[in-house]
Amino acid sequence: MPLLMCDLDDTLVERPPLFRAWAERFLAEGGYDPGLLEWLVEQDRGGHRPRPELLEELTARVGYSVPVEQFLEDQILQVGGSYRLTPGVRSALDRARERGWSFAVVTNGPTRQQRLKVEAAGLHELADAVCVSEEVGAWKPDPRIFHEAARRAGTTLDGAWMIGDNLDADIAGAHGVGVRSVWVKRDDDWLTYESGTEADLVAGDFPDAVRQVLSATA
Repeated sequence: MPLLMCDLDDTLVERPPLFRAWAERFLAEGGYDPGLLEWLVEQDRGGHRPRPELLEELTARVGYSVPVEQFLEDQILQVGGSYRLTPGVRSALDRARERGWSFAVVTNGPTRQQRLKVEAAGLHELADAVCVSEEVGAWKPDPRIFHEAARRAGTTLDGAWMIGDNLDADIAGAHGVGVRSVWVKRDDDWLTYESGTEADLVAGDFPDAVRQVLSATA
C-alpha cells in the first residue's frame, strides 16, 4: 500500500483565515482601531513571524503588553483550536483511500500546538500516522521524520509521495529520501527558499495535488 505523506499547515488546513478571524477579535475586544487589521495580518507573515516578535510589534503599535507565555497560549488555543479541513481535502483523501493509498500527516512544529490542530481538523481519525517534528526529534527536511511516518503507518517509502507547500522542508525532504513530490504553490507564500529544489509536480491546492498523484500513478 503506497503512502501519501502530507504537510499540515497551508496544505491540509488553511491558516490565513483563522489568523484573520483572531486578529479581528483581538482588535475589537481590545478597543483598538479596526483599520489595523491588514497591518496585523501583514505582521503575522503567514504565521512565519516568531510570536515574541509579533508581540513586540503589538506592544509598540497599540500598547498591548502581556507575558509572552500568555500570548503564545492564546494563539495556540484560539487559532490552533479553530482549524478545520480545507474544502475538498476530505473528498480528495477518500479518493486516495479508494485507490489503495495510506495517509500520514508530517508536520514541523511544537507537539502540543500541532496535535491540537490535527485533532481540531479531525485528522487524527483519518490518518494512518501523524508525525510532529518535536515529538519525533527531527524536523523536515531531516530524513528521519519521513522514515518515522512510514514506520508509524505500517508501510515503507517505496512508491510514496509527499505533498506540501514548503520547497525547502517538504519537497527537498522528500527528494532526500527518494520520494516524489507535489508542491502546493500558494499565491500568498511568505517564505523564501534556499535549497534550489524543484518538485516533480506543482498544484494550486491539495485536491489538485491528489488528482495529479493519482493520475501519475494510474
